[in-house]
Amino acid sequence: MGTRTTGVYRERAERRRRTRGTGEARGDGWQRTEEDERLLRLATRYSTLTLHQAAYACWGGRIEAARRRVRMMTEAGLLHRSADVRWARTVLWPTERGTRIAGTGLIAPRPPGERLLHRLAVADTGIALEAAGYAVLSEREVHAAEAVTGRAAELLEALRVPGVPTGARRGETLAVPVGARAVHWPDLVVVEPTPRFPIAVEVELTPKAPTAIRAILRAYRQAHRRVLYLATEPVVRQLQGSPGPDGVWVDGAAQDAGLRPPGEPRQGTAGHLSVRPFTAVDPVVARRAAQQAARLRAG
Repeated sequence: MGTRTTGVYRERAERRRRTRGTGEARGDGWQRTEEDERLLRLATRYSTLTLHQAAYACWGGRIEAARRRVRMMTEAGLLHRSADVRWARTVLWPTERGTRIAGTGLIAPRPPGERLLHRLAVADTGIALEAAGYAVLSEREVHAAEAVTGRAAELLEALRVPGVPTGARRGETLAVPVGARAVHWPDLVVVEPTPRFPIAVEVELTPKAPTAIRAILRAYRQAHRRVLYLATEPVVRQLQGSPGPDGVWVDGAAQDAGLRPPGEPRQGTAGHLSVRPFTAVDPVVARRAAQQAARLRAG
């Protein structure tokens, strides 16, 4: 496409962006669908999605349908769309206007930055868990709930979680306190279909510093909170250990923190900690996570 043609297209798109309505009124030139509104809510809750994730969650995997609707919402000023990061292809996130229309009560997210892969991996995990029947609270929703006294408990009660504690301090209902003042925020909080108990979900693609991961695991143990780690192979080794050069098992951070008994993990001994390999609905997210893990192994 020539430079002049590109310039004409951009001018035309900008004109549509200024004049096109939000898809609610007859004169807007388009009408928002339930799928469009679901996408706005998901993009606001998870902050950034790929086009593939949007298609999977809202249009039954139909990429072209998702592409067409995303283009319309971008032109109407409801979504930002970018293909600047080559490996991620097309990513999208809501504008302030789109965030208001989403009606989640959250503020507009920041544009994706250096941690794009982690954002997309968490979004992918949340979307997959919702599709499997879990109620899911994103980290943004957890922050917003914990910022208002009693709101986190109200959310869990609305999800029919039994025995919700009352009078907890900030960060003690959906997050976990680390030390006297710090709080660790999980990537997601999910509630099982049955039994209805909350589970913190951590999506870890790269190992943390040993002192940091042990502090987080001890915080979960002291809070008696169930936690699920979805991790790449280097993080799985860090968490639950691996055989040493001599073949003798070397314990990991989970054993050090008292969340796993010493020695090689055995079926039925997970307790409050579960560790599973990270997988993704979007193949580009899965591939990028695998490439990053391979680089860590090689290093």
